[in-house]
Amino acid sequence: MASLKNVPVLKRALEIGYTMFLIILLSVLVGLILAFPVMWLWNFVFGGLLWINVFQAWALTVLCSILFGSKSANGKKK
Repeated sequence: MASLKNVPVLKRALEIGYTMFLIILLSVLVGLILAFPVMWLWNFVFGGLLWINVFQAWALTVLCSILFGSKSANGKKK
């Protein structure tokens, strides 16, 4: 890693890579934490019929945000 200090472009690319990895990891963790209320509500409403786990609740949350997102054609929120 000492040689990266001599090449600023590679050092900057590595810093950007670490930052992107950290942002993706935090997004996944926050998404999983926010999936718990969806799971609890689903299991409460449809308790006797179908139980889901937290990963299925996370996928359901992502699917609903894709289907019912409130973005207009030009990218601004309504």
